[in-house]
Amino acid sequence: MEKKEFKKLCGQIRRSQEYAEWKQKIIDRDGLNLKSPNVHHWKPFNKILIDNNVQSMEDARKCQILWSLKNGVTISKGEHRILSLIERMKSATPGFQMALRKFLFRVANGVG
Repeated sequence: MEKKEFKKLCGQIRRSQEYAEWKQKIIDRDGLNLKSPNVHHWKPFNKILIDNNVQSMEDARKCQILWSLKNGVTISKGEHRILSLIERMKSATPGFQMALRKFLFRVANGVG
C-alpha cells in the first residue's frame, strides 16, 4: 500500500464510529477527570495496521488488537503529543518508549 493510501486509511479508521466507541470505552474505563482526554494505543496505531496487514476498513474491523481495551490508555492531550513524537524518533528505542508509556500511565492513575 502506498504511503498516501495508508494515510487515507488511517484517517478513515480514526473517523469511524467503531474508533469513537473504542475511545469512549477506554475513557469510561479509566475514569480520569481530564479536560481534553485522549486515548493512546500501547502498541502504536500504525504498527498495528502494518503488522496485521490492514488494507481496508473491513480488515480494520476484523483486527482484534486494534479494538482491544487492553491496548488503550487515557492520557492528556500534551502527553499524547509527547508519546506520538517520541514514537516517531528514530533514536528512541522501543524500551525507552515503553518505559515512558508506563510512567505516564502510572502518573495518570495516581500510582506515582
